[in-house]
Amino acid sequence: MKNYTNEHIAANCIRGSEAVGGKIYFDEKGFTFKSHDFNIQTGETRIEYAHIVKIGKRNTLEIVPNGISVFTKDGFEHKFVINKREEIMEFIQSRIEVNQ
Repeated sequence: MKNYTNEHIAANCIRGSEAVGGKIYFDEKGFTFKSHDFNIQTGETRIEYAHIVKIGKRNTLEIVPNGISVFTKDGFEHKFVINKREEIMEFIQSRIEVNQ
């Protein structure tokens, strides 16, 4: 399994009907999505591994297998579009287990 700690990946964060482009930055305690400045919706979304209840697969446009849902303890579903979905999910799951 690839360790993504202290690395970043390209991603889209689904916010309402907009797919906000940016990057996910991974660290020891969680990850942060940082949007590109040219999006309509900008800003950061921080998710601590200890706050994740579960992660799941989702399909973009209901057919493209490149999305994940991250469910947090506050009942929110964070939706992301990423490459290497299986690899990223495996890494996040391993970090959830370490931080629980």
